[in-house]
Amino acid sequence: MCAQGTYDAIIVDSSDPVGPAEVLFERPFFESMHRALRPGGVVCTQAESLWLHLPIITQLAKMCQEVFAGGKTAYAFTTIPTYPSGQIGFMLCKKAGGTDFDFRAPARAPPDVGAATASSSAVTPLRYYNADVHTASFALPQFAQKELGPLFNK
Repeated sequence: MCAQGTYDAIIVDSSDPVGPAEVLFERPFFESMHRALRPGGVVCTQAESLWLHLPIITQLAKMCQEVFAGGKTAYAFTTIPTYPSGQIGFMLCKKAGGTDFDFRAPARAPPDVGAATASSSAVTPLRYYNADVHTASFALPQFAQKELGPLFNK
C-alpha cells in the first residue's frame, strides 16, 4: 500500500490470469493502482492475446472503463514469437486529469536508425520500434474491433 497519488506510471508484467496471478486481473487490484496514480497517471498491464483470450480481454476492458471513468483506456498488442499465438496485448489506462494525450500517438519520435554514431552521445537507435509500429499496435483486427472497439475511448 502506498500513499494516494504517488505514481506517474505503473507497469505490470504479470502472469496469465489463472492461479495466484488471477488477482492481478481483478477489480480491487485495478482500484488500488488507480488510487496510487497521480491525476493523469498511466497503467500498462499485460492483457493476453486477442486470438486466444478475447472474452478475458473484453471483461478486463469493461472493468477498466469503470475504474478509470473520466480517464482513458486502450488495448495494444505486439508480436512475441515465443508466446502462444505469437502476440501479447497490453491494457493501457489513464487516470482522469493531467495532460490530455492519445495512447495511439507516439509522444516523441524514436531515434532514427542512422542518427547515432559510435562517438555521439545520442540515444542508441532501436531495431524494432518506430512511430508506425507504435500506431499500428492499436489497430484491432475486425473481429476484435467489433467486440472491443466500443469499450475504448480515443
